[in-house]
Amino acid sequence: MRILFVIGNLGDYHVPRYEALVSAASSRGHEVALLEVFARSGVYGFPQERRAAFFANRPQMAETLVEDGADSDGLGPRGTARLIGKVRSFMPDVVITLGYNTGYSAVLCLLRHLTRRFKLIYMSDSKADDGLRQRTKERLKRLIVSRFDGALVAGEKHRRYAQSLGIPKERSRIGFDVIDVDYFSHLAQAACGDPDAVRARFGLPRRYLLCVSRFVARKNVGVLIEAYRKSGVHTQDIGLVLVGQGPLEAQLREHIASLGLTSHVTILNSLANQEMPNLYALAEFIVLASEFDQWGLCVNEAFAAGCPAIVTRTCGVAGEVVIDGVNGFVVEPRDVSTLAQRIGQLGGEPALRERFAAGAQSAIRRWTPLLFASSALELAEVTTRNASNPAQRELV
Repeated sequence: MRILFVIGNLGDYHVPRYEALVSAASSRGHEVALLEVFARSGVYGFPQERRAAFFANRPQMAETLVEDGADSDGLGPRGTARLIGKVRSFMPDVVITLGYNTGYSAVLCLLRHLTRRFKLIYMSDSKADDGLRQRTKERLKRLIVSRFDGALVAGEKHRRYAQSLGIPKERSRIGFDVIDVDYFSHLAQAACGDPDAVRARFGLPRRYLLCVSRFVARKNVGVLIEAYRKSGVHTQDIGLVLVGQGPLEAQLREHIASLGLTSHVTILNSLANQEMPNLYALAEFIVLASEFDQWGLCVNEAFAAGCPAIVTRTCGVAGEVVIDGVNGFVVEPRDVSTLAQRIGQLGGEPALRERFAAGAQSAIRRWTPLLFASSALELAEVTTRNASNPAQRELV
C-alpha cells in the first residue's frame, strides 16, 4: 500500500507521529511519503527544532511544496497545480491529510472524487462542544466531511462528533493528539536532577502551579487567576506560573495587580517544546481552565513529566487522559469556587499529588506516536479493504 501524508507544516509535534507511521508502515510492507505544503508554521513563533533536524537528515520521499510560505497562507493556483501534480506522481492508495477545511484538504477531497483513485482520511481534534454550533454551518460541514473516507481523531468524544458529521465509527480511530512521551519524560527527569539551576534559569518560585495557554478569552486565564487567589495557596508560598502570550496579556497583568498577586504570579512568554519539560518537572500540577479546548497537548506533556492536572470538562483531554479522582480533577468551566477548592486540595495534600502523579504517568503511556501510527494504518487498511488497486492507474 502507498500512503501519502499531506500536512500544512510538519511542526515539532507532527515529526514523531510521522516517523512512527513510517516505521510501522514499513514493518507491514507499506510505503509512506510526506508532502509538507508550507515550510513555515503560522501558529508557532519559536523555531521548530525537531522539524529542522528531520529535514537536515534528508529523509527519503519527503518534500516541501512551498518553501517561502506558511501554513496560515492560502495555497494559490500555482500551489494547487503543484499539489495535484505531486499526488498524480506518487499514485497513492491512501492520502492522510490534516483537517477537512484547509485549502489543500479541499483540493485533495475534490481530486479524490473526480478520480476515485485513492481513499482520503482527515486528521482532526474537533468535538461537539467546541463553542456554540450553528445548525446551518453544521449541515454544510457534514456535506464536506461525509465526502472523506475516514477520520483519525483525538479521542472518543471527537469520534462521536465525526460520526455526527457522516463518518461511521468503523471508519474512525483515535490517537491524533499524541506526543513523544519518552522525549518529554527524559527531559523532565534531567530537570529534576538540578532543580535549583532550572529555577534560576526561568525565574521560577520554589513551588508553583502551572498554566500553559494562549492569552485569549476562551482560555479563561482570568478565571484561573481568580480561583488561585480564592484557593489561598499563595499564602502557602505556592506561586502561579503562566506560560503564553496573546492579546489579553496587558489586561491579565492589570487583573493580577488589582488582586495584589503581582509577587505571586510569574508570566513567561511562550517557550519552545524542548524547554517545557523543565517547567512541568518542577510544577506541583498544571491547570487548564478553558471555556473549551479541542484537546490540550500541554496536559499530555505534563503527564509525561509526572505532573497531575486540573482541567475543565470541555477540554478534549477530560475523560480521555485526565480521569477525575485518578490522575487529576475535572471541573466545570467558569466554576471559580470548585476550581479554587480543587487547587487548594491538590496544593495542600502531598500524598494526593503523588498518587495523581503516578496515575498520570501510567495513563499517558497509551497516548504515544505508536497509537497514532497503528490507528492511521488501521484506517488505511479498513478504507481500502474493498477497493481495487488504484496505484496501477494514473490519477488524472
